[in-house]
Amino acid sequence: MGEVRLKEDLRCAEESGEQALASLYAVRAKLNSAKKWGILDIFGGNLISSYVKHSKINEVEGLIEQSRMKLTDFQKTLRGVEIPAELKMEVSSFLTFADFAFDNPVTDCLVQTKLQTLGEEVVDTIQLMETLLEHIREQ
Repeated sequence: MGEVRLKEDLRCAEESGEQALASLYAVRAKLNSAKKWGILDIFGGNLISSYVKHSKINEVEGLIEQSRMKLTDFQKTLRGVEIPAELKMEVSSFLTFADFAFDNPVTDCLVQTKLQTLGEEVVDTIQLMETLLEHIREQ
């Protein structure tokens, strides 16, 4: 009975992890788009480029919220799966970072810096999720 439960836990964790990873891929893609518009806005953009950049940032914020929910769900499914503690903590650090990523942007350069930093956090979290899913699949 215990092995059946473990397999079910692994299946649920894998499915939840795949959904979280897909949401992170969406964040990364939208962030890359926002960064391109941000660069244009810094180097000679106009009202249109500024509007598009902020629109993309709003979309990123929505996708981050979706990712946050999916990562939280994924963390819950890991309760029945043996995962090294340091990997679980890294997922939590992304969730915390995402909360502060867009607080009070003051200038275009600051927004661009935050987009770049968030992009790096997303890439790191994607790599972590891929490692976690590989670990889950090997069990």
